[in-house]
Amino acid sequence: MQDETGNNKRRGAPSGSRLERARGQAPSRPGPIEKKKKKKRKGPFKVYRVGGWLLYFWHGMGFGTWLKLLKRGHYDITLNCVPNILTVTLWSPLNSLFYFISEAIYGRRAERHEIAPAPIFVIGHWRSGTTLLHNLLSTDPAHGYPTTYQCFFPNHFLLTGGAVRHWFNIFLPKKRPMDNVPVGVDMPQEEEFAFANLGMGTHYITLAWPRHGPQDMQYLDLTGLSDAEQAGWERGFLWFIRRLSYKQKKRLVLKSPAHTARVKTLVKLFPEARFIHISRNPLNIFPSTVRVWKALNSVQGLHNPAHDDAWMEEFVFTVLERVYKSYEADRELVPQGHLVEIAFEDLAANPKEVMRDLYAKLDLGDFARAEPGIDDYLADQKDYQPNVHKVPEALRQKILQRWAGYIDRFGYRKAVS
Repeated sequence: MQDETGNNKRRGAPSGSRLERARGQAPSRPGPIEKKKKKKRKGPFKVYRVGGWLLYFWHGMGFGTWLKLLKRGHYDITLNCVPNILTVTLWSPLNSLFYFISEAIYGRRAERHEIAPAPIFVIGHWRSGTTLLHNLLSTDPAHGYPTTYQCFFPNHFLLTGGAVRHWFNIFLPKKRPMDNVPVGVDMPQEEEFAFANLGMGTHYITLAWPRHGPQDMQYLDLTGLSDAEQAGWERGFLWFIRRLSYKQKKRLVLKSPAHTARVKTLVKLFPEARFIHISRNPLNIFPSTVRVWKALNSVQGLHNPAHDDAWMEEFVFTVLERVYKSYEADRELVPQGHLVEIAFEDLAANPKEVMRDLYAKLDLGDFARAEPGIDDYLADQKDYQPNVHKVPEALRQKILQRWAGYIDRFGYRKAVS
């Protein structure tokens, strides 16, 4: 789900907002007759979107997983979603076929592969700067990362991730529906989308059936799971990460904001892993997170409009509270020197200094190796102008009350006052 930071601009693309057209005065003498614009019909096939268009990432599901997703939503689809639902239904059997072929060719070799060195986990709440940090770390030639194609088609990227992946760009917009973050098959992506397409537990399943409210929230922080459910999640996670590592042969940089609440499990699986936590002013986090979820609900939902207003505000409040309850309880499990906490405001103001400090504190190697890529990335983003969110006073007071623990823990009391 990363974002809202210096990478919110397409590389090489000009910046700036669209100019509004001014309404002219009525002509004083007869002129050419202007044609009236036809009103767009609001029929059953009109799609209501918040932001732009984005392909269903459900196109990466295997056939059985797709049928289970439809069944769990009681087939509560709307007519305007039928065309995309049909394409997934037609494509998902091919994903299953490619999966079996891929595993027959690569499965045994991938299972024997050792994931070393241990991954670097970028953690922090949604819209807190995780994508900027992920992108900066991914410019290091010694680092690998899950790409959009690998996360959207996790079942068979080892087989189809060569030249075949390029056709996928045809079906992608130039930027994400909620902001100006560029989209591309080879760009860094958060692995939570892969978990959904693999049929693993993830609260991102909420995106399929937004009218039904939040779902699978137990997988947000992996609490309340049975031993079998916990083992199944860990097995699926390692299956995907092992194949990423086998493909890239580099130290992986992984990013999923939900991992902030999964530190206990991640440390168990990777005792030598490194963690970088990033925080941000919650008055920016809240409205931006609401926009992300509403945008994704509108383009990924199997029914549309999403009708998510009834649960959205409380959902965003509760998720942060739940995530940081787990994080504060488990961060002491991270070995000394393996976790660093930074602020988005510092990273945005002095990116190279913050990155150099991270490399030193986490022993990530020679910063000179990463510096050219970081310089190029920052040069591409130099004209970016961040979004400005206006928070109504009543909502502001609610944020200050509900998220007081986060505000004090990460030093935002003065900023929010």
